[in-house]
Amino acid sequence: MVRDIRFLVIFTVMLCLCVVVACVETERTLPIKYDGPQPQTPKAILEAFDPNLIKWKTDIDNPIEWFQMLIDKGFIIEDSHDFQAYLAIRKSLDERTSQHGIWRLYNEEYNDWETFKDAFIKRKIWEHKQFKAAQQKNSNVWWVDFLGADGKTVIPITNSSRYVKVKITKHKNMDVGVGMTGGGVSKLSEQQKFDLVFKGKHPRNWGGWKWGWGWKILYLDEENNILPEKPEPINREDLGLPPDVPWPPKNQEHLDMIINEVKQRDMLEEDR
Repeated sequence: MVRDIRFLVIFTVMLCLCVVVACVETERTLPIKYDGPQPQTPKAILEAFDPNLIKWKTDIDNPIEWFQMLIDKGFIIEDSHDFQAYLAIRKSLDERTSQHGIWRLYNEEYNDWETFKDAFIKRKIWEHKQFKAAQQKNSNVWWVDFLGADGKTVIPITNSSRYVKVKITKHKNMDVGVGMTGGGVSKLSEQQKFDLVFKGKHPRNWGGWKWGWGWKILYLDEENNILPEKPEPINREDLGLPPDVPWPPKNQEHLDMIINEVKQRDMLEEDR
């Protein structure tokens, strides 16, 4: 009887979650298709998308000149999502005009503003197209991450997953650096972060349910390339600790205690 009641409660909760997800998907803003004259002109593009119907306003300087430049480069505005994205690119460029010297785009550096601007526009439009393509394959994709030294590795992130990028750098002098970013970092406790790095233990599914939302753990090298295999967790040798210390540590406090005891022991040996 108790088991039947538990099953009914779980089934009801899951059904409610499905209804919520379905509502979110239904309310997702569909793009307004461009149905103006061809070939496209800046005036036709601006007339096709009423700024009151989309998030971004056409408050940029010389929008006619901006869209003419995009048309000259061969870019086509297919819908209002393209329109929003291309305006966002222009705004990003406006923010960068106050910078001087070297402009960087991933691993490329540019000393000339016009050369950088051309590369920046092409890159950001390419990223937008990758995002659109990922959403067409899976409507649950809400974000796309770009990894690798050149940022060409596309990682679609769905709205039902939490992901963490882990970068562990081990130097010759036994100094270890740990970087952890991504859409799921804020959901991890300090203990979960510690277990991930020092024990190789991945967090449980979000919410603790066996059938709950999953975690995507991406291990990266120094060039932001995804490692083909899960790396070994940080060990004693990586931290320059002797083999007789307890390992793995239970938590950060325990690790700090181990390190302090080793330091004190080394100091005593030096005094002898």
